[in-house]
This record gives sequence, C-alpha cells and structure tokens, in this order.
Amino acid sequence: MRFACFFAAVLAIADTAPMADENLRMAALRAVFPGMEISPEPGKRIDDSRLLKRGPSELDSPDALAAANVYRVIGKVTNEAEKEAADQLITGQPSSTRLVRFQIFRWPDGSGLLAVLQYKFEDASPSMACPSIGLLVQLANVDGTWTVRDQYLLETMHHFSLQAIRMLDLGAGVDELIIESDSGGAGTWDSNFLIFDLRQPKFHEIFRTTSRLSRWTDDMYKEVLDVSKTVRRRGERFCFTKTTMIEAEETFRPPRITRPCYRPDEGDNNEMESDERNKMLAPLLKP
Repeated sequence: MRFACFFAAVLAIADTAPMADENLRMAALRAVFPGMEISPEPGKRIDDSRLLKRGPSELDSPDALAAANVYRVIGKVTNEAEKEAADQLITGQPSSTRLVRFQIFRWPDGSGLLAVLQYKFEDASPSMACPSIGLLVQLANVDGTWTVRDQYLLETMHHFSLQAIRMLDLGAGVDELIIESDSGGAGTWDSNFLIFDLRQPKFHEIFRTTSRLSRWTDDMYKEVLDVSKTVRRRGERFCFTKTTMIEAEETFRPPRITRPCYRPDEGDNNEMESDERNKMLAPLLKP
C-alpha cells in the first residue's frame, strides 16, 4: 500500500511530455513562420551545451534541445529580433535561413498549443545583443487553422541556448511552464529560470531567478528546482538545491550546498523589461 501511494505521488508530479505528432509539429511551425519554406534536416543536430571553468570550479550549461530535430526555415526577417539575429557584420549580407529546434505541448486548458522555439540564422554574424532567439508562442485553432495568439521573447543579450524546458504541476492544480534560458555580458554568463502561469490564454510570468551564474572569478553557482518540496508547499514557495562553487572570490571545496525557498514575490520579475523586449516581436514596417 505504501509503495502504491508513493508511486501515485511520483506520477502526480511527473513532467508532461512534449508532443511527438510530426504533422502537428509542422502545422505549428507553419503558424509561427507563415508563408516560409520549411523543411526538416534529417540527422542534423545542434548541441550548444558547454562547460564553464573558473580554476578548479566547473559549471555546466546543458542544451535542452541537443537531441531535437532541426528544421530549415527560409524567409525574410519579420521583426526587430530576427533582423538583429540575421545580421552579417562581416559581409553586410543578412541571412534569411533559420535553423530551428522546438517542442510543442497542449495548452493546459486544451484550447491550443504551446511552442517553445530556439533558433539562429545560418551563416549570420550578429552582434551579441541578439545572437539567437528563444521564443515562446501560444497557438490557437481558428476555424481549423493554427494562428499565433501570444508570444514571449526570452532575453536576447548573449543568448545561445535553453537549459531547460519543463511542463508540470507545481501545486497549483494545473501545469506551469518552466524555462531556463541563458544570457550574459561583461564577463558574466547566467541562466534565467522562469515560471509561467498558463491558466489564461497568454504567457504570465510569475517567478524569475538566476539559476546558474558564472561571473569572472567572483561568483559561480547553480540552483536546481526541488520539485517534490515545491509541490508539498503547493507552489506557494519555489524550493531549490543551491550549489555554490565560488562566492565573493572564495572557492568552496567541496561546493557549499544550501536549500533556499522563495515566495513568488521574491523573484526578479520585471514586467516592464519583458514588455519592452517583446516590442522586438512587432512586425517590421514595410519600406
């Protein structure tokens, strides 16, 4: 009986798997990139994971889409974010070919689809303000056609990959979206940990923190979400296991382990900053 209860509890907090239906995946891509030439690249993989080292200390940066299929999407840039990512600073000839990796999920209420995309432009040489694009898209089925209803642009500065993509119920009774997305600059690399409430047909960011940080020789740590502890708190606290390798130039051997829990209002949410960044998704004005 105890085993059965434990097994049921494990199932209750298991991640929701992304959808594998290739017809539906292609339909989602056609909705995100309407009118463009889309083709799968069989056997091609992109792995932007890396390992950062500071003396004896190491910090991993996994690529959540390293095993994902790659799709070639050809068409003119559509917004300011794409314009920056497609730029070719050396030749002056911008790229029009995207190399796209993505996952799709059912929107929790069943009203549509959720697409998480990571892509860069082939043969581009952009500035570090937007070397690649991490994009969240909410798709609705309107009269049998998938259309974009909401979008959320992840931080673009020194952005190269997504470290995590998860859909699971953290205690609210409905799946929430967890994204880890890297950024950086001025000797700093970090990964933004974000939680989105999806109970409305739009992306509502409810929590943000830095889950990985490497800053020169001053600081290095990572925080991993403790799902079971967070669920036991019914999502009123987001709990982590924090591994600190370096803090204020002091190196810990072995790394120091702590277990912080944060209220949603203790996060680094900045709605104005997100709204300003999402303006980069506005369609470009035609000349």
